[in-house]
Amino acid sequence: MTISELCHVCSMKPDASISSLEYHKMYFHFCSQQCRDTFIAHPSLYTVKAEKQYKHILKRRIMTLAAPLDKDSNELLKASLAEMMGINDVSIDDDKISISYDLLQVTRQQIENRLAEIGIKLGSDWMERLRRAWVHDSEENELDNLAAPIHYYHRPSPK
Repeated sequence: MTISELCHVCSMKPDASISSLEYHKMYFHFCSQQCRDTFIAHPSLYTVKAEKQYKHILKRRIMTLAAPLDKDSNELLKASLAEMMGINDVSIDDDKISISYDLLQVTRQQIENRLAEIGIKLGSDWMERLRRAWVHDSEENELDNLAAPIHYYHRPSPK
C-alpha cells in the first residue's frame, strides 16, 4: 500500500463508505468521517508537501465536568474517546478529564462534541466557558497559521 492509498490525515487504511474529496485536481480518501471533516477544515495541512513538514502537534488538556461520573459513564467516555483518531491518552479523576491528543487529527471542539453526543456535560461556570473559548480560538489560529502559505518578500539591500 502506498502513501497515496492511505488516509491523508491519520495514515490509516481508507474506508470505502466515506466519500472521497477532490482538492486541487487530486483525490483524497479517508478512514473516518472525523478525518474527512478535519481535512475539509484545513486541506493544505494534509497535502504531500505539508505531510513532510508537520507530523504531530501534541496537546494535553484538562477538562472540567459538570459533575463526577459514575462507573458506567466513565467507561462509556473512555470507550467513545478511544474510537476517535488522534486521541493518545485519557484519564479521569473525579470531575476532571485529562486528555492528550494530536491537533492535526482532532481538535478540542471535536472532543467536546463527542462528549455532548454521549450525554456528558462540561462545567459551565464563566471561567470554564472562557477557558474553553480561548482553547478553541487558539487551536483554530494555530491550524490556520500552519495552513497559510509562506510568502518571502525580498527587499533591496540598504545602501
